[in-house]
Amino acid sequence: MDLKEFYFQNIKESEYHYRFRNSIDNVNKTFNVFVGYEETENYEFEVYDAEEAITKFRELCQPDVNFSGENKCWFYLITYYLHTLGYEIREFPRILARPPVEPTDFTYGDIRNRIIAQGGDDNGTVRYATRRSFVAGLTFEQKSCHIEVGDSINQKFIEISTRQASFNSMSTDEKLAEIANLIENMLKRDGKFVTPDYSKVCCGFITDSVVKDYRKKMQCFRHCSDEAIGERKTYSEEQKNFFVDYGLTIVKAIHSLLQKR
Repeated sequence: MDLKEFYFQNIKESEYHYRFRNSIDNVNKTFNVFVGYEETENYEFEVYDAEEAITKFRELCQPDVNFSGENKCWFYLITYYLHTLGYEIREFPRILARPPVEPTDFTYGDIRNRIIAQGGDDNGTVRYATRRSFVAGLTFEQKSCHIEVGDSINQKFIEISTRQASFNSMSTDEKLAEIANLIENMLKRDGKFVTPDYSKVCCGFITDSVVKDYRKKMQCFRHCSDEAIGERKTYSEEQKNFFVDYGLTIVKAIHSLLQKR
């Protein structure tokens, strides 16, 4: 997962993390008074999944970290990525949603103050070892309202994903694209679409025409044309979350029916 690419593909001007856009965009550039910004660095911001992003976040919170342009960018990108996936830190519920412009306000100030408030200081001094232990104990929780994805279906998402991503590590738009891809993947046999008997499990709530309409509506999430991107923007986050849950319901129904064939 390229976190920088993830950021630019998903960030909206209305979002809090949009304020970091210029810093992220120019992280590999140096300003020259004569020619403007020049590409002088080759920093990459890759993580395998959310678990690796959490590990990197803990590393950034260590007491001896220097927040250069690169590490600042890591901080901005990881907080955005984890927030987009629905994560919160139990001890600091708002930090991923609203990280400070200066990361040390959190990694030094907030963490130090919390340790002192809990009586973990030594006459006002917070030892490095104490801070490391505190950071290691931070609790990351995913606040997801989506329908749970079982292991067998999650494996199917991993198999069709171009980056072998698990479902819960995807952004909302990516989830919708991959749900549409998975529905097509499951229904297409030997180049032809099969039609499961939805009435066996869906009690009339899901039919072949409903599935076709859903797939048609989700096409804008599968393509990157200006028209498709514009169509995505017409949907609110609440609508997208509904599409995710509804799509997962369709996926589960198809998965169940095809297993019985």
